[in-house]
Amino acid sequence: MQVRELFVSALRSLLSNKRRSILTMIGISSVITILSLGDGARLAMLKNLQANTNGQQTTEITFTPNSEGKVAGFNDSDLSDIKSNENVVKAVTQSDNQVFLSINGIINGKAIDPTVLLVNSANRESVINGRGVSKQDIVIGNPVALISHSLAKKGYQKDRNAINAAIDVSGVSYTIVGIIDNNATSGYQNYDVVLPRAVFETSNNTVSANTLKLTFSKGTNVSKATNAIVNNLNKKGFQHTAGSYEFIDTAALLKGISAVIKGITYFIVAVASISLFIAGIGVMNMMYISVSERTQEIGIRMAVGASQTQILWQFLIEAILLTISGGMIGYLFGLGIAMGISSFLPFKASVSLSTFLLAFGTSTIVGLIFGILPAKTASNKNLIDILR
Repeated sequence: MQVRELFVSALRSLLSNKRRSILTMIGISSVITILSLGDGARLAMLKNLQANTNGQQTTEITFTPNSEGKVAGFNDSDLSDIKSNENVVKAVTQSDNQVFLSINGIINGKAIDPTVLLVNSANRESVINGRGVSKQDIVIGNPVALISHSLAKKGYQKDRNAINAAIDVSGVSYTIVGIIDNNATSGYQNYDVVLPRAVFETSNNTVSANTLKLTFSKGTNVSKATNAIVNNLNKKGFQHTAGSYEFIDTAALLKGISAVIKGITYFIVAVASISLFIAGIGVMNMMYISVSERTQEIGIRMAVGASQTQILWQFLIEAILLTISGGMIGYLFGLGIAMGISSFLPFKASVSLSTFLLAFGTSTIVGLIFGILPAKTASNKNLIDILR
């Protein structure tokens, strides 16, 4: 039997029994769906957290003073030195939009040491009672404040008692207009009090930002570059003797998160592969049934001169075509499912070359492993026994 005839015969057999292809398709599509969604989630996370739309990456350097009080972690000399770095696109203190300070204060006669967030614009983040800082408060320089639930409880027992009461921060009295959640966070920093920056700096003009935001050019090793800047600041920065400069290595953090997501994805794929293995057993069983049902066909081919090797290859090619065609359909079907699901998620499914190769590689291996035994059985049939 010629090679072309082997393929034609195998293809006709597949078309006459489509259910066998469906078994393989289900296993492949489940694996592809999981891999596509997993890769999509991982890539979206890295893109959103590590770089902006231009591929530029950002980090933050924070100055922590050795003692409590006003913080002035960076000056113009520090910024000029940092901006001279060819990899740094932008270097600005967080005081351009917000600033965190550790300040002494008093609430209803009780000393406190809160972390203060200064804001340039209206803010009602994490407000659980009362109101937030309004745009009008910012415009007219209204001395208002938002305080955490724990501070309100410490000074006035209950949130409602604290509303419209006073809090003293760095010698200035502010009217409490809202209560914020104890776990209020902006960026990496938790805070206890929110104040209008303009009002605060009017009475505290020596205070400057203690957080520096850096933007690096595309392709820069952010961890290495930021670490070099931090080391330099700790040696000769404006306040290197009064505190320490440090940063959170988000690149290393993201690498760890990515590894975890990959591990979880491949674990789920391993579980899904069990279904593929079961589908392979189903293919083998159906091939055995096909061999028993086509005993007469095998006998006729042997009678007209077909060798055992030709019979073996006929059924083996049929098994391989079965799994490859099922894998192709399953790949497209799984991709469609993944794209459909991702339309309801904040990221898009991603199909890499490795995912594509996995689909067809796995389907081919399934065809070889689970098709060779039935093919061997078919080729070993005895013509005399068949004629009987």
